[in-house]
Amino acid sequence: MTTSSLRRWQGIAIGIYVGFLGSILFWPSLPLPTWPGSTVAWNMYASVHGVCAQVHNITVAGEQLPLCARNTGIYGAMTLSLLTMIALGRFRVNQLPTRWSMLLLATPVGIMAVDGFNSMFVDLGWQPLYQPQNWLRTLTGAFAGIAVAPFFVALFNNILRTNAVSARTVRHLGEILLLWAIAGAYAALVIIAPAWAYWPISVISWVGLIGILLFSNIFAVAVAMGYDQKISHVTELAKPMVVASIITAIELGGMAWLRFGFESNGWM
Repeated sequence: MTTSSLRRWQGIAIGIYVGFLGSILFWPSLPLPTWPGSTVAWNMYASVHGVCAQVHNITVAGEQLPLCARNTGIYGAMTLSLLTMIALGRFRVNQLPTRWSMLLLATPVGIMAVDGFNSMFVDLGWQPLYQPQNWLRTLTGAFAGIAVAPFFVALFNNILRTNAVSARTVRHLGEILLLWAIAGAYAALVIIAPAWAYWPISVISWVGLIGILLFSNIFAVAVAMGYDQKISHVTELAKPMVVASIITAIELGGMAWLRFGFESNGWM
């Protein structure tokens, strides 16, 4: 791709993201009577209504978060895990953690699954192993979500980068403990829920949910377009980003529209 063509696609991508952000900030929606006064919070909630259960909801200072308890934990911690990889200088590495490290990181995912099934038993009217709690949904979600970036970053760089660094995303036990400490601190913030934390928690978790869907689509589109081991900088993915952004917007908008429609007709 020529430099001028790349810049054109980069400009289109920036325009799409600015438009999407503008719609979240300024779309004149009407919140539900029980919703916080800010239409931004409602727009965030509505944009992921088709991909987030939004059933076991939690509040901060009396205001409902855009995501439900478990997803607030998962996707908020997922965002923080990616920021941690960047801070540790691992954004370009292409090797997975060791098997023991992967086992340690994956163990909370299994614990979250157990808690998820237990919660589902209650929803189905069955006898649960224990009484589900939103704080436990958030905690198990955060410890599961914090493990995502070390796997995703390695996969992304191994397949798409031509200048990937041959190193592991997580190198030793101390870094696993660091990730767990971040997950625990984030979950504690959500559970304690001081009033000032409403927007940080909302944005971090919402960005994580939107981001994982968008990046998954970018990855799939880039592979389909033949970008395998051809990029040296993420900005070179401008064209796949544009296509993936349109796909993501259609997915989010379409599924939210369907769910709102089902709910308005009493089908959900």
